[in-house]
Amino acid sequence: MEQRNNLVLQGTETFSRGQLDNVALDNGSVVLDSVAGRYLQYGSYTTPEFAMPAFCNLNVSWNAHAPQNTMVEVRCRVYAGGSWTGWMSFGKWAPDYPRASISTHSDDGLIFLMGDTVTVALPGGGTGVQLQVNLSTNDDKVTPALRLLAAAVRPLAWDKQSGHPINRRLYLPEYCLPAHDPSFGRDMDLPLVMAALMNRWGEDILPEEVAYVMEDKTTGSTSNGAFAAAAAGCCGFPCWQAWMDLQDLREQIHDGCSVAVRIERRIRGQRDPIGVWMGLRGFGHDDAVLADYVLLNDPTADSDGAVNCTMAVTDFARYFTGRAIALRPKPRDTEANRPRRVSCDFVYSAEDDCWYLAQKGQRQLLPAEFSGWAACSPHDGIAHATTAHRTFRRMERTRTGGFRFPPEQTAAGGRCSVYIVDHTGTMQFAEVRLPAPPPPATATSQLRSQAAGGAQKSFEDASPRPSPIRSRRLMTRPPCGRRCRDPVKSRTAPPRFQPQACDR
Repeated sequence: MEQRNNLVLQGTETFSRGQLDNVALDNGSVVLDSVAGRYLQYGSYTTPEFAMPAFCNLNVSWNAHAPQNTMVEVRCRVYAGGSWTGWMSFGKWAPDYPRASISTHSDDGLIFLMGDTVTVALPGGGTGVQLQVNLSTNDDKVTPALRLLAAAVRPLAWDKQSGHPINRRLYLPEYCLPAHDPSFGRDMDLPLVMAALMNRWGEDILPEEVAYVMEDKTTGSTSNGAFAAAAAGCCGFPCWQAWMDLQDLREQIHDGCSVAVRIERRIRGQRDPIGVWMGLRGFGHDDAVLADYVLLNDPTADSDGAVNCTMAVTDFARYFTGRAIALRPKPRDTEANRPRRVSCDFVYSAEDDCWYLAQKGQRQLLPAEFSGWAACSPHDGIAHATTAHRTFRRMERTRTGGFRFPPEQTAAGGRCSVYIVDHTGTMQFAEVRLPAPPPPATATSQLRSQAAGGAQKSFEDASPRPSPIRSRRLMTRPPCGRRCRDPVKSRTAPPRFQPQACDR
């Protein structure tokens, strides 16, 4: 599928036009070739040379299934200044591998790669693109599988067309930065948006699972768009980077597709405008002011309820950078290795007053180099749309490889869920019922006093008491005219006094 400046390759027919070296086509994917039932250790796929409009920026994307002990490396070269540059690598990639981007440049220093973007500094820009994918495995029983390969360029002469107005809204879950893992800071905006794009199709994945699958070990951030598209591909969703204008975005919304867009805007605490990834929910028209507007999800909001926002089309066209990430629903029978979740037990140790993960009764200690996310979520009795909408509280990791609940959760007690995501995006989860804490000593004394007072009051209420009127009757003279000198008889007189004849 070729859409002006965006190129997306997928399917057997499209891949067959490229050069196959020790690789084969299997069910629409590029895999390592096999001999006698064993996969070759190394192979590569090279696309034809594609002519593109003169461009200054290039972004490359890929979707691949990479089991453990397998690897994918994507490279590109650019035709600029009358010749082809050397191959530039976007880094070796796999979900279980420490992904790291590479910064490189051409010999003349006019074309360079930083992170996920190739920049051409020549006056005429680049006019051609060629891609290459290297597949490798350390286990001859498994092979990586390339399902999608994409290239997107930002033309030098780029007229941001607005296209025909459209009035359509799409559902997109709302996730905000303060409610999730603060380890990546504001760079967590892209994992939040990617999780929303996938959860729209019923995936129910946590943003933290996405973040640790797409983390760039070189920068320690989650802002790499190529790794974001690859992370969505691990979950089975066709996903790629693109350079789009308003017309392209409106066509995507018309087709009901999910899109993430990058906006240059000022946020709280920042002096200069910075790029923020947002989810595109649709377009609308306000008849009162006769103006079109754009519906967005801003993950930098203070709460989930404030994520939905509206921006005038004129303002959106000014602040939209053109960078976008498109995502399509997951095809049937697509092999995916994410999300990966393992159910565990969570046991308490009184010796060191902490909790430990356990599998089949065997305690599993957290490694000292653990760099993931651990949190608990209390059961609040609310039916949330997705798991990511729940309230999460960070858990403290101990030196012994265990965890401690936050004090407020320990004080509250009750049922809660525990989520632990490691650097590969693999999540271990458990259900725990914390004991209700005993009341404080002062409160216990007050309760005992109240209970004793209540029991005394109940006893007194059960004992017959003469009313003031009855007491006066006991002190009156009997019919004989003499006072009764027996005080016991007076005190034990029945509630209702009955006059009797005196025997004296």
